[in-house]
Amino acid sequence: LFHNITIKYCVWHYKRSLEVQKNKLCYNEVENNHKIYLLNKALTNFPFINPEYIFDIYNHIKIICQIYNYFNFLNFLEYFNKTYLYKYDIQYWKYYNDINHITNNASESFNNYLKKLFYKKPSLYELIYHLKREESLSYNNYKRKIEGVWKKKKNINKN
Repeated sequence: LFHNITIKYCVWHYKRSLEVQKNKLCYNEVENNHKIYLLNKALTNFPFINPEYIFDIYNHIKIICQIYNYFNFLNFLEYFNKTYLYKYDIQYWKYYNDINHITNNASESFNNYLKKLFYKKPSLYELIYHLKREESLSYNNYKRKIEGVWKKKKNINKN
């Protein structure tokens, strides 16, 4: 149905999953040691790093942790390795040179708007009516902006 489309993982969820695992496996070690804190920040920014360097950076972080005996963070690195370097293909969570839309905020915002528009679940016909109305309002707003009228017109109550 949708040809040549690639669905990327959400950066927020990526960072959130790392945060949850960090808190489980090595919270005190990261919070009490600035070096490990910076290493953790490097991992959370992997989606924006050139994929050619990710394995080298990961190995460098691992060597530093082995030298300084950061055992809990090594466990966290093992989780990261199994989950993000082998289980999931890097192409689905990397955004390096491909930052078009890294959030779905527009979709979430419109979904929230629809929830406020309908206090209860509408019938199919009500839904179609309101969606067509919204489409025409959007088109009218677009046309006004093209014509140089930037503010929405206020409703005038006629008595």
